[in-house]
Amino acid sequence: MLKAIKRFFGERPSGQEAKKRMQFVLMHDRLDLTPDMMEALKNDILTVLSRYMEIDTNSIKVDFEQGKEYTALVSNVQVKRVLRRPECTR
Repeated sequence: MLKAIKRFFGERPSGQEAKKRMQFVLMHDRLDLTPDMMEALKNDILTVLSRYMEIDTNSIKVDFEQGKEYTALVSNVQVKRVLRRPECTR
């Protein structure tokens, strides 16, 4: 009964989770992104977003999503508030 409830609410069996993690690792290998490059990418995203909004710098998550014919960068950031006068550095 507990298994049925967990599956109904979206909990995946461990095999599916392992497959998802392996796909993520393979995607990183194909894209040839080192952990340092991922961290630099994350910092650059934070820098740009900080010009326009106050964000929770600890909340950012950067991942890649693999489709049949594409790889997408997916970034999640918690926004505290939008700045009414963006800090443009041009």
